[in-house]
Amino acid sequence: MRKAKPQRGIDVNAYSRFGNALGLGLVVCAALGAGADAAAQQIPEVMFILDASGSMMGDAGGMAKIDAAKQAIAAIVPAIAPEVPIGLTLYGHRRKSDCGDIEIALPAGSTDRDTLLAKVAGIAPVGMTPIADSIRMVADQIKAKEVDTVIILVSDGKETCVRNPHGVVRRLKTSGIKFILHVIGFGVTAEERVELMSLAKAGGGEYFAAADLDSLLAALQDVNKQIAAKVEQAKTTAVSAGTKLGKLRIAMPEPATISIASIKIVRHSDGTLIKTVEDPPADANHPLPAGDYEVIMGFANPNYQDPTEVSYGVYQVVGGETTSLTLGAVLLNLAEPLGEAVDAVSVVEAGADTPLVTIANTSHNDYYLFKPKPVPEGIYDLVFQYYRSPKPTVVATDIEVKEEQAAVATLDSGFVLKRPADQGVNGWDLLPAGEKEPVLVVRRGHDNDEPVWRHFLVPPGKYDLNVLLPGMEEALLIGEGIQVEKGQTVVFDLGL
Repeated sequence: MRKAKPQRGIDVNAYSRFGNALGLGLVVCAALGAGADAAAQQIPEVMFILDASGSMMGDAGGMAKIDAAKQAIAAIVPAIAPEVPIGLTLYGHRRKSDCGDIEIALPAGSTDRDTLLAKVAGIAPVGMTPIADSIRMVADQIKAKEVDTVIILVSDGKETCVRNPHGVVRRLKTSGIKFILHVIGFGVTAEERVELMSLAKAGGGEYFAAADLDSLLAALQDVNKQIAAKVEQAKTTAVSAGTKLGKLRIAMPEPATISIASIKIVRHSDGTLIKTVEDPPADANHPLPAGDYEVIMGFANPNYQDPTEVSYGVYQVVGGETTSLTLGAVLLNLAEPLGEAVDAVSVVEAGADTPLVTIANTSHNDYYLFKPKPVPEGIYDLVFQYYRSPKPTVVATDIEVKEEQAAVATLDSGFVLKRPADQGVNGWDLLPAGEKEPVLVVRRGHDNDEPVWRHFLVPPGKYDLNVLLPGMEEALLIGEGIQVEKGQTVVFDLGL
């Protein structure tokens, strides 16, 4: 079963046993003219990302980790097939406490191995561990390439600069950029190993553990075997009989199917709609010719309105194999009546600038607002847009979603103003105690006071309350240090 990553695991020894036949195949390619060029175009590239953070000065089997890494890379680079282009990215090697200390020391696609080795030899670890931004920088450089880039990350610790590195890698992977991320955890803790393994999984690659020079070199050799297999596969591609159908499996937890009206499968190369699945089941295989496909989820809207379409990324289908898009789900356990003033619900991947999906309260019908939302594995925040509010409100953070599992977000703490008998209010802001930036902004309309007196969901915490009264230019600080406990809705008496 594939999970959106290129074919690997070819028996390298099998190629050596059939060396004569392979040689004959190459002769046939040459006779066909374009065959050799086609093979060359499929040969993968390699990009090393090397951790040069301060912790790489730590011990690994009686020597500094950085010295072991230098020796291992010096041994593996000459062993990589000569036709494979290489590159080198470094982080943490120039400045302390600087998450921007990332350098593409040798651009992707280079043939200058001597320069790569010289760059590695001159490293002096000093800084931070900006893994996600290093991968993002590499991805930006290779995004136009049509061949796979095998990224080999060697790190002795977890991310120190980005909140959700797994989400960054997943978004890059599903954007259609052709890369595979292998991760070697070098002398890491159990907690660090979990994060690094999740990065490898998100990047369609494997995780390898290493504790000293020998095990680090062994891990690099394992990756090199896969690279060698890809090179041999590329050389024989030009004489293959043709591709077979592959399958794209799309699966999600059963409760989340209520939110999905349709799934569209679009050929990535030209934007052609290949298949539309109405009312999709929780688990189904879709036979497709080999190629790259974008999956577009159509979230249901009430009153027979068209679905809200959201791209869930680009996935590679290989002949004879099954590629899996396996989703989890966010389930909203919302206490009544805390959702009564909500206009839209957004699921935002932690670290992302824009929501993965936003479902709006259309035509005064909130039926689908709080239904389970299928999402890829990752860490998410929930954001509510309240009626007439100029600012969205983050109501839950760090919701961890696993494949084929539903993560429940219990939303049961809130805030409401007790309505005075004879005093109007133009609006109010709820701020974390002692801070200036509100988490909740409530404003009335020009024609009525909705939704000032409604119930609002807010995360547990301690808050200050500013109230805008008619005829006053400044908001009044009416409440300080108001404690909202989990499972509790605070009814605040304005005392007016």
